[in-house]
Amino acid sequence: MITKKYSITKFQLFFVLIQSQIGIGLFSLPNVVQESAKGDSWISIILAGAGVQFLLIVYLFLLKRFPDDEFAQITQKILGRTLGKIINFFFYFYFIMTGSLSTILMVKLINLQLLPITPNWMISLLILSACIYLTISNLKIIARFFVLAFTLIILLLFLTLFTLLLPQEIQFILPVGNSGIKNILIGSNSALFSMVGFEALLFLYSFIIHNNKGVLKTISLANIFVTGFYTFIVFICLISFSPDQLNLIREPLIFLFRGLSFKMFARVDLIFLSFWIVPMTTTIIAYLFLASKSLRNEEKSYKKIVVINGILIFLISLIPHTDEITNLFTKYISYLNYAVIYVIPVLLLILSIIFKKHETGETA
Repeated sequence: MITKKYSITKFQLFFVLIQSQIGIGLFSLPNVVQESAKGDSWISIILAGAGVQFLLIVYLFLLKRFPDDEFAQITQKILGRTLGKIINFFFYFYFIMTGSLSTILMVKLINLQLLPITPNWMISLLILSACIYLTISNLKIIARFFVLAFTLIILLLFLTLFTLLLPQEIQFILPVGNSGIKNILIGSNSALFSMVGFEALLFLYSFIIHNNKGVLKTISLANIFVTGFYTFIVFICLISFSPDQLNLIREPLIFLFRGLSFKMFARVDLIFLSFWIVPMTTTIIAYLFLASKSLRNEEKSYKKIVVINGILIFLISLIPHTDEITNLFTKYISYLNYAVIYVIPVLLLILSIIFKKHETGETA
């Protein structure tokens, strides 16, 4: 049973899920999705959001069978102690690798756009030091920070509205559906990788105060916000750049901000990136927390595990990462995504129903 000291409200859950999903993947999303879906990329985002909603409902059905148990306990109750621990370690490996990839991409972006002569290891050290410092506190403090960091997402939406003053061409997305259902679905699959983070619900559910009601509404609202946010950003980029331009621009959103100029602010893109460091950092904090909770451990050892995981992510980020290596790393992480967010939770739910497993851990 989770004590009140470490619990969060459904209001805080809303922001934790959003901050876990929105991060570094935002910048390359329009470029990645339009490779297959072209002008229908915004439809792909909506379909990806629908897929996320389905998975969240599956997670909720599973978690409601074990409302007071942490996910690391649920796997062992359904699969047995040995196999459950293996699955828990698989989740741990996934969170460490995904946290490492987020760190690597964030460091490369900061080094390229903001601090070109600062060594990558120094940027990584500063980022992870801040992440570890916050993660070693309890979940309630992390959630409060995520609520405050949400204001920066609102700031991005506000800044994006100014891009509507730039030349736009609605013809770039017409005719609607021209890419075909197959390409739109391929695009939604690509979009799903940028929307990962919702699997945090598996590890947060037991920490929610009064998790017996209202959780579905909360996670649905969070998913609607993330889907709407990504759809809006992709739509703006689609009508601002031609398909050929989007193929060449890796981070179209940053490039779009470069076109903005005000009397007091000459480089809006650099100002934006400076603020956006915080939302990118929250994603790493989330994966540090999830990695530390994916292995069943006593609360007193939690801080030590967070530090160890932070050091591990830092060491992985020190490996030389060319564009080819980073793309290969991203490809393999995407394979892990399927197992973590699709296969394992669905199988756990099916097995728990077949063998009538519930919170007592007994077979009826």
